[in-house]
Amino acid sequence: GSWTRLLAKAVYPNLRIVCTASSPESVAWCKKRLGADLVIDHGEIESLGGGRQGSVDHIICLTEPTSSVFQSMAEVLKSFGKICLVVSGSSIKSLDLSFVFFKSGTVSTATVFASSRNGHVIDQRKEMEIILALLMNGRIAGGAPLMEKWWEIPGTQEWKNATKTDGVFHYLSSGHCRGKLVMKIGYDDDDDT
Repeated sequence: GSWTRLLAKAVYPNLRIVCTASSPESVAWCKKRLGADLVIDHGEIESLGGGRQGSVDHIICLTEPTSSVFQSMAEVLKSFGKICLVVSGSSIKSLDLSFVFFKSGTVSTATVFASSRNGHVIDQRKEMEIILALLMNGRIAGGAPLMEKWWEIPGTQEWKNATKTDGVFHYLSSGHCRGKLVMKIGYDDDDDT
């Protein structure tokens, strides 16, 4: 979500971006670090306003679209708006598309490795060059969305410590990691493996 917001704002500077978060720490992160225009609780999507007119042009859903989450997105979607589902789960089989259909909305999906699985070639070098140019030109505000003090977490400077109780893998599996982590991976000078 953090990269999604930063890239969208870099490419479309006048875009109004609404993020969802559930904890005060995540709300603060979205506002301070990501520069979100508005942050609402996950369960308050419909507070954006909905009905026939809707209030949101584009939605990127980065969580499993349960029936209630999808209905909330359909409610706030403007006519001819777009919803992109990035994460799927068992609930994807039973989504009610009737309100999206009524609004002539579009539902699309984006999954990891879909391109390679389906024989579509993406020029990843070109995509990375675009992102690096946005970073170098200051279009991505604040640079990469790294976790605060990431370098102090065991495993970021010495990869062999990543599995420690308070290491990188602990933070990633906790479900409460705000920002990205960086790991330095390499060989020890005296290690021939």
